Amino acid sequence: MAVLLIVDIVPHSSASTIRSLMSEPTSPATTPQQAAPTRLPARALLLLIMVVILWGGSYPTMKAAALEMPIIFFRGWAAFLPAVVMLTIARAIGHSLRVPRQCWMGVAISGFCTVTLTHTLTNVSTLYMASGQTSLMLYTMPIWAAIISIPVLGERPTRLHWLGVALGFGGIVLLWSQTAQDGVSFGVLIGVVSAIAWACGTIAVKSVSRHLPALVLTGWSFAIGALPLCFYGFTEIDQLGPVSDRALWSALYIMFGANFLGFLTFFYIIGMVPAVVASLSVVAVPGVAFVLGVFILDEIMTAMDGVAFALIAGALATVLPKPSIKRNASGKERHEV
Repeated sequence: MAVLLIVDIVPHSSASTIRSLMSEPTSPATTPQQAAPTRLPARALLLLIMVVILWGGSYPTMKAAALEMPIIFFRGWAAFLPAVVMLTIARAIGHSLRVPRQCWMGVAISGFCTVTLTHTLTNVSTLYMASGQTSLMLYTMPIWAAIISIPVLGERPTRLHWLGVALGFGGIVLLWSQTAQDGVSFGVLIGVVSAIAWACGTIAVKSVSRHLPALVLTGWSFAIGALPLCFYGFTEIDQLGPVSDRALWSALYIMFGANFLGFLTFFYIIGMVPAVVASLSVVAVPGVAFVLGVFILDEIMTAMDGVAFALIAGALATVLPKPSIKRNASGKERHEV
């Protein structure tokens, strides 16, 4: 879950709004003066596969760690340490770490929604259902963002967007039917709240992304969102006992594999391909989470899970922005959304 990813996949029906979201100064592929590549470079394809595997693997590994560690303590430090490394690298490559005064509110809300709430609640959700099912619930975020953007941003969804919402709710109902106990599915409920929190972070970070480099924005959001978790986590230290090698390596994987290497790789990819292409590619993350959950945690993927995945993937295909090709004054093609 990256703040840059949030900005990239926020589903707005207004083409001008999407263009403003994609015009981040640190993403060369999205500047109007530079033509985006018309074909996906082989290196970008390999890196996209790497990101999908890193983020898909985060769901079973976060569950493995949470089974033996206090969740708030674990999630706080799993975000704070990568944040320190991100900000250090940003400073080393010449970025200013200063956040404009008008941006602090957006950065703080983004951090609270996407780290304090989403990271923690997602991990809690994995304790009530399979890690792959949790990943599916989280990736309903663009559907909730589309709904929230109606009253908040005054968006006008198309019929295709409403079809996507219907498909998404169909997938949620299927997951509910498989995981409910006594008529209630706590895993789905927590997953829905987690996805809505991520969607709220999406709306909050909308204007901030134009004023800060992606690495700085993500670093500060992670740091701010992690601080309350780290402070509360000190009260859980007495619950932290000896852990297995699997739990320890899982925690390190979340910190430096998914939360650090995954995000840095994604930032690099954005410079090679249009942001929308990269964002659409990570829709495959839940599929990887299902497969790796089978091997890492001996979870079972059912046929109904496959149907739910198809419904939610179809929903994302309808609500996510689509790139278009336009020609500039010199006749060269460039990609827009």
